[in-house]
Amino acid sequence: MKDYLVLLLLTPTIFIANAQNFKPDILATIIEKAKTSHSDALIIYQDGKLLHEDYYGNDNKPVYIASAGKSLVSMAIGKLLDDGLIDSLDQPIHTFFPEWRQGQKKNITIRMLLNHTSGLQDFPNASLELEPAPDWQVENVIQLALSAELQSKPGQHVFYSNKATALLGGIIEKASGKRMDDYFREAFFDKMDITEYDWIRDKSGNPTAHGAFVIRPADLLKFGEVMLNEGRYKGKRILSSQWINESTQQAGSELIPLWGYLWWRLPAWGKRIIDGEIISEWNVEQLDPELIVQLSPLKGKPYESREAFNTALKKQLGEDWLSILREKIPHYIRVSKRIFSKEQIGFYASGHRGNYLVVIPEHKIVAVRCAGPQGFNYSTDFFNDFVDLIGKLGN
Repeated sequence: MKDYLVLLLLTPTIFIANAQNFKPDILATIIEKAKTSHSDALIIYQDGKLLHEDYYGNDNKPVYIASAGKSLVSMAIGKLLDDGLIDSLDQPIHTFFPEWRQGQKKNITIRMLLNHTSGLQDFPNASLELEPAPDWQVENVIQLALSAELQSKPGQHVFYSNKATALLGGIIEKASGKRMDDYFREAFFDKMDITEYDWIRDKSGNPTAHGAFVIRPADLLKFGEVMLNEGRYKGKRILSSQWINESTQQAGSELIPLWGYLWWRLPAWGKRIIDGEIISEWNVEQLDPELIVQLSPLKGKPYESREAFNTALKKQLGEDWLSILREKIPHYIRVSKRIFSKEQIGFYASGHRGNYLVVIPEHKIVAVRCAGPQGFNYSTDFFNDFVDLIGKLGN
């Protein structure tokens, strides 16, 4: 018992692991926060050993993982590249969709769709355009993406784009000759023993790549294992190690360091700050002067987590702080500046409601937290510091 710690909790949860490889206090915090934030699943593996697993009475049922599925779409693009079904990431989109062989759209490449530099007009919140109906399905999400106007010159600006990712679903179909769901089944699901899943589709039946996957949390974790093991699952080659490495590196020398190719990168540390540059941007954009005055006491104070920054915003603006910011600050204007360490310790997939798949290679950790819409409190249950806590878990 000296080398191993065995804890039997007063819940259905059990974890067994080498006590020297993780911080028990951090794990306890993660477990408690997952429970109180109405999670549907929490699974943490380290070096192939289970640290914690709990489905909170949901029996590992499939969960809609929202934008966390974008990272799985990135893996599909990597598979197409590995198999020679696309020429390179710099292949123009018009080679798949000839209607783009004109204007500035002819310069948009696969790489630009992956690193959010396509310039396509979009809203970071898909519910504002791609998912407006009660059943949040449009007639054909790929055609909607193809018909989008440009809001900036391709390759010049970074802007989180649901439409760009939706278009990748069309590229998967064009390059493979199969619809995205059929391609995924053959390229990934069948090889990874994934049998229970569903898809969010548009009214034409296309899986909506910007947010398509309904998957069991334990199966989502398998994709993290592939990424951790440099492209292998239980010894089977799924992706090339070259793609694993490339897709999780900074997506360009001048781009936001948090982004790879539809994977979020986890730096050793990150801080949020409202500085003179941010205040100047607000003044140029003629934001509400009263709002600027309310937020000015935060100027120059670094916050080491989103949760800490959000707490400060709430203190200044009140309980309705998020609605106030959404009303008074346009989505293309920064609320704060992000400052990051140059050291990367991991990478992760992230989706609405706090659906996460996190990989920390140095400590051989793969972690999943899932939360479906049932019973979810949109004011309190996002578990915003989950990724940071997983990053601190290893010894």
